[in-house]
Amino acid sequence: MKKRRIFLGVLELGGMMERLNNAFHEMGMESDFYCVENDFFFGEKNDKPILKKYRVHTSRKKNAAREWEKTLWSVFQMWDILHAFFYVLLRYDLFIYIYGRGMFFYNRYLRKVEELEFFILKIFRKKMVMWLCGSDSRAPYCNGAFCGEYSVAKLYSMTLEKAKRVRMLEKYMVLIDNPASSHFHTKPYVIFDCIEIPIDEEEMVQNSKRANDKITILHAPSNQKIKGTTRIRNIIKEIKEEGYDFEYIEVSGVPHEVVREKMAKADIVIDQLYCDTPKAIFATEAALNGVPVVIGGYYADVYKEVLPSPIAPTVFCNPEELKEKLIYLIGHKEERDRIGKAEREYVENHCFARNVANNFMKIFDDVYPREWIMNPADNNYIWGIGLEKKVIADEIVKLIDCYGTEALCLDKNGILYKRYLQLYNECKKNSEGEVEV
Repeated sequence: MKKRRIFLGVLELGGMMERLNNAFHEMGMESDFYCVENDFFFGEKNDKPILKKYRVHTSRKKNAAREWEKTLWSVFQMWDILHAFFYVLLRYDLFIYIYGRGMFFYNRYLRKVEELEFFILKIFRKKMVMWLCGSDSRAPYCNGAFCGEYSVAKLYSMTLEKAKRVRMLEKYMVLIDNPASSHFHTKPYVIFDCIEIPIDEEEMVQNSKRANDKITILHAPSNQKIKGTTRIRNIIKEIKEEGYDFEYIEVSGVPHEVVREKMAKADIVIDQLYCDTPKAIFATEAALNGVPVVIGGYYADVYKEVLPSPIAPTVFCNPEELKEKLIYLIGHKEERDRIGKAEREYVENHCFARNVANNFMKIFDDVYPREWIMNPADNNYIWGIGLEKKVIADEIVKLIDCYGTEALCLDKNGILYKRYLQLYNECKKNSEGEVEV
């Protein structure tokens, strides 16, 4: 039997792809990670020789002063990507993409025919999986990265583009996604939490706390607006004013190694305030180290009814409960130890990269449990990520007022559409355009 080769690409996200690639190697499988775009957090690591010219031409395009120079380097970029694409087409059998992007996305000419990349792969009977991570599929009108930052017209165009992309992808491959952010899916997909976030045992840090050290709370936001950092600071201030003794550490915009140093001293980690998953990347690293993770999000009210067991045992709570949860953990060391131990056991059993790699192979071989499948019609979560409910409500009202309910890009017979329409109608009934949410 021919040994199958695995392609991973084309960008890095929190070290997930590198860890997964390494896990395949440990399993004796042939895999390669083609990284077109690195993230700042983990730096630049996976530099395939076939992409060397692409990187050179991308750098020259970025530094070009004249438009004709940018056009020239874009043409060279296009040939670089086409060269790499046809190479991987002939070499690999299984394709794992992440964040909704393929190779063609990274050139302005090829992006116009982006679907062609996946169409060709399907013609050649390649098996493909797209690992969606939330922001790449979530509706812009409930995403804190966009709401309040852009005009209604821009938000509308972004919504149309996002819906079109998700529905294009699901024609060609298996999609993995978070149920809370699956607004635009029309076909069943695999639940992200069943695959899990890959982590390596080496990510465990040496705890440098001493028994008599002051309790330390760590918050390390990658994006302070989305993570609700301003409100978290206010909550921390309120707790201190009530007489609780602890140290609050906040780091942002620093390399991964710095965050790991701070994590070694932490007793509690606050991930974010308005989240739609019980465990993201940073929370996974903290959980591996046995540090209890507190995460706020409106999804906390319903996630246990949606996600199949087992579910990550983080402290996932409604944003209004975050202060109460922190105070309780500050005063109860035995509970911190219990939660930290449960988190670490969960990560060891489900999140080590080799486990995640095995989950991908189950998908490729179509032998994964049916409990992993989510029907998009069952998604009823409308509050998104990174925002208070009132902000979401305001954005929905403005969007529908300008472009009608079609602007939601949702099935009119679906639960999500009906819930957003109900929210809109309740807002409009209020003379000030506000609603109790």
